[in-house]
Amino acid sequence: MPQQEGSHLQTPHMRTEAHTPAYWAMTLEELTAKLHSRQRALGLLRWLWHRPPTLPQTLELPPHLEAVGHRWLSLLQPHMPPLLPEVLQRLQAEDGTCKALLGLGEARVEAVYIPQRGRNTLCLSCQYGCTRRCVFCATASMGFMRHLKAEEMLAQFFLLRWVRPEVAVRNVVFMGMGEPMDNLEEVLRAVQILTQPGGPCLRAQKVTVSTSGILPGMQRFLEESQASLALSLNATTEEQRNRLMPQNRLWPMGELLALLRRYGKLQPKREHFVSYLMLKGLNDSEEDAVRLAHLLKGIPVRLNLIPFNAHEGSPFEAPSIEKLKGFWQNLKAAGVRCLVRWPKGQEVAAACGQLAGGASTRRGQKLAASAEAKT
Repeated sequence: MPQQEGSHLQTPHMRTEAHTPAYWAMTLEELTAKLHSRQRALGLLRWLWHRPPTLPQTLELPPHLEAVGHRWLSLLQPHMPPLLPEVLQRLQAEDGTCKALLGLGEARVEAVYIPQRGRNTLCLSCQYGCTRRCVFCATASMGFMRHLKAEEMLAQFFLLRWVRPEVAVRNVVFMGMGEPMDNLEEVLRAVQILTQPGGPCLRAQKVTVSTSGILPGMQRFLEESQASLALSLNATTEEQRNRLMPQNRLWPMGELLALLRRYGKLQPKREHFVSYLMLKGLNDSEEDAVRLAHLLKGIPVRLNLIPFNAHEGSPFEAPSIEKLKGFWQNLKAAGVRCLVRWPKGQEVAAACGQLAGGASTRRGQKLAASAEAKT
C-alpha cells in the first residue's frame, strides 16, 4: 500500500534518539547544574556570546576562564563536539545580504545575514534538505538528509552575527532550509538559548519560527514557546494548496487557520505571521485577495506577501509589480495588516525559497558573475 504524503511524519517533532547537547546549546539551568553555580554558568555564557568582535570567534573552550575556573571548565569537555562548523563559502549581494555555506560534518547548509535599517536579521536552517515537498521551493528539490541539532543552528547564528558587528542582531528567523516543526525538539532548544539570560538575549517576539503547516507541531509550539509563529499559507483554497504543498492533505488549511484563531482567543496579546508566496497566474487574482481576507478574519495576524524568487529548474514566476501592488491594496482595503516583503539577496540565491545547500551557492555564484559581467 503506497504511503500517504507525510504519514511517516505525523509526530515528527518528537526526538527519536538521545543526544547530549554541546555546551553552547545547554540551557542556563543545565549549565548551572553542570558547573554547580549560576554565577559560573552566566560567566561562561557572557564569554561565549558577548565577547568583542576583535577577539577570536571560536566555540573551542579556552584553557582558562577567570569567571569559571579550570576545574569547572574541564567538566564541559565531554560537551565539546569534535567537528566545528566550517564556513565553506560566503557570497554577498549588492544590498548587503550575505549567504554562508557551512560544513556541519557531512551536511552542507546555508544561512543568511539580512541587513536592515538599525538592525540585522539572521535566517537559520534547521535541516539538511527538507522533510516537506513544497513544489515551489529549491530546498524541497534536495530531498531530506537529516535534522540539524540545536548546536548546529546556534553555530549558524554565532558565525554570521559578525558580518556587520557595529549593528546588533535583533531578529532571528527559522526560515532557511528545512521544516522546523519536523525538528521541533531541537528548534525549541535553540530558541530557548537565543532568548535566555546570559545568551544573545533576544526578545522572544523577535525570534520567528516558520512552518509549512504541521498541525501537531504548531500546537505544541504555541503551548511551549513565546517566540513568533509564521504560517506559510500560499493558497486561498484547499485544492490550490494541495497542489502546491502536498502535506495539506494531512493537515488542511482550514484546520491550521482554526488553530491560529483558537489560540488568538487563548493568547490575545500574541500576534501571528502568515506568509503568502505570490505565483503568477496561480494565486494572484482579485478573487484570491478576497478569499484570503476572508480566511484571515478573526485571527491576530500580520500578512507578508512574498514575490516568488526564481531558482534553477522551477517553472514558476512572480507576478508583475503592478499586480502585486493591486493585490496588496485589495487586502489593505479589506482591513488586513499586510506588507510586501521585497526580495533581498536574490542575485546570490539567498532569497526566500532559493536555499539548496551547495547547489544554491553554485547557482548564486553564476548569478553574481552574470550581474558583474553586465556592469
